[in-house]
Amino acid sequence: MNKREEQKKHTRQRLLIAAATCFAEKGYSGCSVADIATRAGVSQGNLYVHFKNKEHLFQAMIEEEHQQGAQKAKQAANSTHFLQGIITLMTDCIRDVGFPIDHRLWTEILAVCARDESIRQTFVSSDQAMREVFIDLLKKAANAGEIDHSLDFNSVSIWLYALIDGLIARTANDTNFEFQQHLNVFETLVKRALKP
Repeated sequence: MNKREEQKKHTRQRLLIAAATCFAEKGYSGCSVADIATRAGVSQGNLYVHFKNKEHLFQAMIEEEHQQGAQKAKQAANSTHFLQGIITLMTDCIRDVGFPIDHRLWTEILAVCARDESIRQTFVSSDQAMREVFIDLLKKAANAGEIDHSLDFNSVSIWLYALIDGLIARTANDTNFEFQQHLNVFETLVKRALKP
């Protein structure tokens, strides 16, 4: 990668980080392109070199987060204990949503998806791609005898990701909730739900 490409990649990443911070603080509708550019320390024109508009930037953040989730699932599929890999993947997603997205921004993403059809389509498409990798992990766990092989793995992936989404929202909205304190209950419930 030459210096110009490296600089372009660096600027794009700065814009994503600035946008994530702005969207988490002000919400999608409350954050302008000017706010994001100022926070990133670039001109609005430079922002438009990387992203067509605010919606495109928001969609890019969603896709990047889902790609990180798919990568975590691929890593878990390389473990020798697939069920533990599933639980580790889930707990990692709850603790650390995916840089630069934090718990507050994830709840904002879900809210925007409920209101904006274009954003929802991006979310559903990239979510499906991420869950396909997770479904492969579930199948490996079933083939190893670690989870119930009769389960509908597509449905299981939806339910488990809904559990992740709910605990991310709980973390964002309840200052008294500390996921680590509930980890044993979480692991027990997931193992019971999936047991052969």
